[in-house]
Amino acid sequence: MTKSPSDTRQVGPYSGLTVNSAKRFLMAHFREAGLETPDLDARLILMEATGFSHAELIMRGTENLSPESHSKLSDYAERRLAGEPIDHIFGYAEFYGRRFVIGKEVLSPRPETEMLVDAALNILKDKAKACILDLGTGSGAIIISILAEAESVRGFAVDLSIEALGLAQKNAATHKIGSRLTFLEGSWFAPVTGQFDIILSNPPYITSEAMTELDIEVKNFDPDLALRGGDDGLDAYRTIINEAKAFLKPNGVLLFEIGYDQGEAVSFLLRDAGFTGITVEKDLSGQDRMIKAAL
Repeated sequence: MTKSPSDTRQVGPYSGLTVNSAKRFLMAHFREAGLETPDLDARLILMEATGFSHAELIMRGTENLSPESHSKLSDYAERRLAGEPIDHIFGYAEFYGRRFVIGKEVLSPRPETEMLVDAALNILKDKAKACILDLGTGSGAIIISILAEAESVRGFAVDLSIEALGLAQKNAATHKIGSRLTFLEGSWFAPVTGQFDIILSNPPYITSEAMTELDIEVKNFDPDLALRGGDDGLDAYRTIINEAKAFLKPNGVLLFEIGYDQGEAVSFLLRDAGFTGITVEKDLSGQDRMIKAAL
């Protein structure tokens, strides 16, 4: 007797599993593979595959996986075990309370980078109708978050990658700030005219030596252009700092994300270029993460 499609059983490692069983199965495999956060990865993948919230995973844990969820879960798990980061598997990242489309063309925004958004918004409290320049915008997460929080602000976003700018434009449209954000293709200040209240950047800052030691999740999935900072990791900082004064308004502010061991070196570059009020701020891990300077 021929079985109907509804009688067909799923096959594979996750077939016939309940939500709870699938989560345990995933966690065990991820731990065995040596993933850094196996429990979190398993939960996020299961939520994405099923469409359940965290609370629903708990409340509906005894339900069997649907065929669609089973298929997605198998695909996501295989990709994660191959080293692909969660953000890349899903095609989006959460940043400053919003969702941003990402891809291989851009660096996935990190939680620590939210410090730049906080710092910019704090400065903007005393500035009406300000204008901000974001150099190396990538997905646009930083400048879009700022403009979404500060409705009187205009922004300009620069990137050398036309593919990155395409993603940033999609994110700007999604968050309904596209009319206040201008995109420019080019290297740092090359396509820029005018002056700005804030110039900010999360530039590439990994040294040439460290590039050879990156984890597979970074080396194989993040764009080299967004990572490689030259022999000492400071190439982008030198270029931006040397040119920034011509593009800053009086009392304008320069904001950078920096590597954990670059606070002193970038501070020296800023002082040597005539910047004042230089402060280095630490992230929640106690590592140097952001530097602020003024004219």
